Amino acid sequence: MLFSEIYSAYYNTVASIISCSQQGKLDSDLLFKIVKESAFPESFMTIGSALETGKWPLVKKDYSTNIQNIPTMPLSILQKRWLKALCNDKRIRLFVSDEVLERLKNQLQDVEPLFTENDYYLYDKYSDGDPYDDSEYIKNFRTVLEAIHQKKTISVEYTGRFGQQKRFICAPCKIEYSEKDDKFRIISKVRNRHSILNIARINSCEVTENSKVDDISEEDLPDNRRTSVTLEIYDERKAMERVMLAFAHFEKSAVQVSDEVYRLTLNYDSFDEIELVVRVLSFGPMVKVLEPESFRNLIQERISKQIELMKN
Repeated sequence: MLFSEIYSAYYNTVASIISCSQQGKLDSDLLFKIVKESAFPESFMTIGSALETGKWPLVKKDYSTNIQNIPTMPLSILQKRWLKALCNDKRIRLFVSDEVLERLKNQLQDVEPLFTENDYYLYDKYSDGDPYDDSEYIKNFRTVLEAIHQKKTISVEYTGRFGQQKRFICAPCKIEYSEKDDKFRIISKVRNRHSILNIARINSCEVTENSKVDDISEEDLPDNRRTSVTLEIYDERKAMERVMLAFAHFEKSAVQVSDEVYRLTLNYDSFDEIELVVRVLSFGPMVKVLEPESFRNLIQERISKQIELMKN
């Protein structure tokens, strides 16, 4: 495993105990309190008794320790390679400052990345992704991220789908990434209505002063609801395999109806519906929408529009 939740929890728990011992603060009550708060429930007695009885000779009977250096958790080679791969990702600058990124690259300059973008091929990805190297885009992204963390609103200057310029106050809830579109978008409230904004369309934005808002979550967005669609998949040209890859991040269940026919039910949030329609259409006659009727109507509307465009 790349990162072990179990062993990291154990090591960090014992490191906290040793650190308290080095400061002369440790006693039986504090030891078991640290174990209870930091480790897993089933570890409560195991770790505490192992340290107190001397089975793990890290803490003496008077709760002092012979360990002089502050406990640290050094990274393994595998972890360093994973970090190096992240540093090479073009989206990393959205989350990490240039100074921190430069320091990481210097520290990992002799490490081979665990993977590169050349190791992956997305067969159905748009080529007009967000401009991750653009300084204004990075600035706007970080401003939105700051507003989400601080639960504040932002003042936005935005370019609409048809080029119109808009100004409004927005309460961002979360940022989503579409792998197919290679774009980031904001799920937010604008004038108390659910709204999806593409970050690349933001010309400028800033956190508004004294704009603290109550806790906002996806459930607060009025148009956001959980729903499902049932598809029938004809497994030609590895269609089933491609469908499962395309919808890998959706909650789903599948049953085999016959030798080459499968029935797949996808659960999704309503704000993902348009993207889902586009993805379903990309499989052509290999995928048929069984239900609900509203989703079938969206498919038919899209096809009708495409036919009209082809006529023109």
